Amino acid sequence: MKFIIPTIFLFIFSTSILPAQSYRPNVILILTDDQGTLDLNSYGAEDLYTPHLDRLAAEGIRFTQFYVGAAVCSPSRASLLTGKNPHAAGLPGNASSQEGQGGMPAEQVTIAEMLQSAGYATGHVGKWHLGYTPETMPNGQGFDYSFGHMGGCIDNYSHFFYWNGPNRHDLWENGEEIHAAGRFFPDLMVEKGRQFIIDHREEPFFLYFAINTPHYPLQPTARWRKHYEDLPMPRRDYAGFVSTTDERIGRLLATLDEYGLDENTIVIFQSDHGHSCETRTFGGGGYAGPFRGAKFSLFEGGIRVPAIVRWPSQLSVGEVVDEPVMSMDWLPTLADFCGVEALPEGVEGKSLGAVLREGGATPHKAFFWKMGRQWAVRQGPWKLIGNPRDPAEKFPLDTEKDALFLANLEQDLSESENLTGRYPEKVEELKKIYLDWPYASPADIPVMLPPLDNKAYGADVTLSTDLHPKYQADGPATLVDNKRGTFNFTDGRWLGFLDEEVTIEIDMGKVMQADTVALHCLQDLPNYILFPEKVEFTFSKDGQTFSSWQEVRVPEAVRKEEYGMEVFALPADQSFRYLRVRADNVGRTPDWFPRAEGDVWLFVDEVVVE
Repeated sequence: MKFIIPTIFLFIFSTSILPAQSYRPNVILILTDDQGTLDLNSYGAEDLYTPHLDRLAAEGIRFTQFYVGAAVCSPSRASLLTGKNPHAAGLPGNASSQEGQGGMPAEQVTIAEMLQSAGYATGHVGKWHLGYTPETMPNGQGFDYSFGHMGGCIDNYSHFFYWNGPNRHDLWENGEEIHAAGRFFPDLMVEKGRQFIIDHREEPFFLYFAINTPHYPLQPTARWRKHYEDLPMPRRDYAGFVSTTDERIGRLLATLDEYGLDENTIVIFQSDHGHSCETRTFGGGGYAGPFRGAKFSLFEGGIRVPAIVRWPSQLSVGEVVDEPVMSMDWLPTLADFCGVEALPEGVEGKSLGAVLREGGATPHKAFFWKMGRQWAVRQGPWKLIGNPRDPAEKFPLDTEKDALFLANLEQDLSESENLTGRYPEKVEELKKIYLDWPYASPADIPVMLPPLDNKAYGADVTLSTDLHPKYQADGPATLVDNKRGTFNFTDGRWLGFLDEEVTIEIDMGKVMQADTVALHCLQDLPNYILFPEKVEFTFSKDGQTFSSWQEVRVPEAVRKEEYGMEVFALPADQSFRYLRVRADNVGRTPDWFPRAEGDVWLFVDEVVVE
């Protein structure tokens, strides 16, 4: 990219004769929700009509390797607003969508607080999902004005929390609940966003326009339903919602033209992460082109997003940046562009000033991500993922053999082949780089466990309760399939239960001698999966007379670990044909649980007889 001397000359000349506040750039930061990696016409989605965002790209600078801090809503937003990775920002997982629950710690300094201290008027319009208490809601995090919903998603007409019950209304203005039933929320956002711009057009302003679309529920307007009626579902409704989103963003940006603010307003656009493959979005609809992965995944389709910046008076027009950069870079970049002298403490992002003005190289030596048990590190074209997930299921993924996954993005953008076997030295090099990152732990590195030798393999299994339809794997036989479950509870090797008690009966087919019996269980506190309170075993040779129950518990400290796979093992040293295993689910979140109150899952994998 070339530095445009005439533009800079005019800018310097104009600023020399105007008061300081009149030439500091305004900033509009537009964040879409669950928009796929390539889901704009200007990014290659040929079936999409997105003229307003395509115009933004034509008039600004478009990124091709733009990364977010996480592949799920809250931590991605925390990273964007604080200039830090989600762990440093204090929110590595999703914030609660329930009123009264905290989120990103109030002491974290946001872009809004930074610019507010520099004399900017600051406004938030749209989705928040970073905390639901006064000190963690927008007005407590640097925004003079706030309008929108605090939880993760709402129905766009009733403004009720969409995901699960009990149903809760979620629409707020400056910390006060308001009601606008029947009004389309994206239209309300445009109305409030336009008014904020108009009200503050005589002073520098920062508007965080966090539109909640195309996140589910997929509710495109009638115009766009008609436009895409020939596309198959779920692409049809998803595409309609993307165009609905584009149209609203176009209306917001038209305000800049109307009031002569366009030339000196920095407009930043990006998605918060890749598209969703959840049931609530009909299993997909987003477009990632050659990229593997989606929301919740650290493959490229989960963390590489469309991103554009436009500043007509200062930046080149129609350029493309191929250097890898991150959303956390916006805070120091805006500090650079807006004349903020001191960055907030702990900022990890790097200013993109040289990248945008002079075509410079990325300021990052390496990139890091960590989401639960899943993590990734990228240096140059090489990328190593630990415990990868791929909700899009674009290619087969063996959760054991691919527990460490190496890719070279210059050779294969699709990350379709695991290169760990071909480049073991690169694996070790990237592991070391990752472990030098302050938020990594040696426990993050997957350990290849020896194969099981389960004497109960293929035995008949009967359960005391019906399988939950969401986590039923291959049915009861999963419990004796001689395959270990992994930390990825969606890997098809776990049975998930919300029942308070589950009893498993195993018929070995004949009397046999065993030394130990065990039940494998999972803990994943962010997903409300807890170890059982206890596991009990009883034995019989004839199926009629059983021994007394013998129980196994785990230490209290282990019960509070965020993640774990525990083997509840009992020395047996006896002969039996029939084995009963009983696991007691915690049922509801205990007092020490670090998240909002709710129902608890029990996840069991293998009943092992050795």
